Amino acid sequence: MMIRGLLGLLLGFACVSQSIADLVLYNVPGTSLVFILQGRATVNPGANVTFRHSKFGNLYMSAADVKIYKVRSVQSQAVNELSSAKAAGDLAGCLAAAQHALKIGKLDLFYQACKAAWEIDPQDDRVKKLVELKQAVDKPIPIDPAQEKIMRDFTKNRADMKFLRSKHFLLLHDTSSKKDERTGMTRAEERLTLLETVYASFLMKFCLEGVELEVPDKLLMVVLFAEHTEYLQFVNLLGPDLASAAGFYHRIDNVAVFYDQGTDESFEVLNLLNKQIQSERDEIVRRKIRGMAEVIRFADTLSLLIEVKRENLDIEVVSHEATHQLAANTGLMPADSPIPVWVAEGLATYFESPKQAAWSGIGAVNSERLEWYRELAPLRSVSNIDFIASDQIFTRSSNNFATLHAYGQAWAFTHFLMEKHFDKLVEYYRELGKLPKASHAQPEELQQVFDQVFGKDKQALDGQWRAYMRSLKTDLEKTLEDAR
Repeated sequence: MMIRGLLGLLLGFACVSQSIADLVLYNVPGTSLVFILQGRATVNPGANVTFRHSKFGNLYMSAADVKIYKVRSVQSQAVNELSSAKAAGDLAGCLAAAQHALKIGKLDLFYQACKAAWEIDPQDDRVKKLVELKQAVDKPIPIDPAQEKIMRDFTKNRADMKFLRSKHFLLLHDTSSKKDERTGMTRAEERLTLLETVYASFLMKFCLEGVELEVPDKLLMVVLFAEHTEYLQFVNLLGPDLASAAGFYHRIDNVAVFYDQGTDESFEVLNLLNKQIQSERDEIVRRKIRGMAEVIRFADTLSLLIEVKRENLDIEVVSHEATHQLAANTGLMPADSPIPVWVAEGLATYFESPKQAAWSGIGAVNSERLEWYRELAPLRSVSNIDFIASDQIFTRSSNNFATLHAYGQAWAFTHFLMEKHFDKLVEYYRELGKLPKASHAQPEELQQVFDQVFGKDKQALDGQWRAYMRSLKTDLEKTLEDAR
């Protein structure tokens, strides 16, 4: 008994020690670029810092370029939450842990929590629905040759593009067949893996909330361009408005389109700096120059940081556009009725995993979206529920700047409704499907549908929304507050 008690005490200390992580703000020397990283940081003798990234390994930095904050590890909290629920035989606690896991983007932990809930009570209705959904998701989808023709026609029959499929997606791409040394996968395989994660997370999120969506009976069609320039050439054939998008979902043809995020102009500064540093590094190694270890370490770190940035952008764009595609193919959104832009983009931005979030997942707080919301929030003539629900927040946007603000309002309002009025929001989505089949609806029609579900008196709802948004903070804001 004493040994068991001592072991429990040691495990308790282990959980406490693992519940703290490091949030690092790294200013790339010679630039204004700042990376937010999460992992383990060690300050070494000689004013250097070794940072251990969970996916990319060790990064080396000068202590002068780094700010380190001790933060609570969200993943450790979720693991501890599940462990406590399992030990207590707490079914509701296991399902809460499953929900927590989805919020931090940990699908494996979600499945562990569902398994624990099943072991406690396999006859519980919620558990049975989750099991049935998992079985439906795992069921093979037959190949439909007609889909390949649709995609070939959609991409103007480019001969250099080839097909690759996964369990739920058919990908047409022109990316390299070279495998990444870290992942052991090609860029196309990495993209399919990410898409499959978004697919499962989306369906499981709604099932966990008691909403049964349709599991698509056909593969979802996706196009991936290796270069941003090729993507631009293609979208200009469809419409110049798409040129500024990092990806898009083409509703008519039911195809999602992406490009490799590491090839656009946002990487120009980093790639130029990286090219210069790598050249210096290679020269130092070739000539065996002594005392230049710091330059070599910086060169290696910069290369890894570019990979981190590219992966984060890939995740954000894919989770956003795949949400559009999933909403249309699972019965959540009407396939042939007008969908208000705020509804479509609000849902997609809620599910997107923001590139700057410390622990990304469903409903993670996007600092850019939050900033755009806050800038417009004081202007009650446009930042109000009626203006959003009637979709005028988008239809009356006269330029890209106004559209970005509209995205901020749509994200903020959807985030609030998802977290505080989920059942009514889903009911509202269903009611939109009853609108007459048309390319668009009038503001009065959209307003009427919203009022039918949420009521005409918006004062209380507006007050709740603004109070909720005042309480919403990014991971960095929370960290800096705790550090004060």
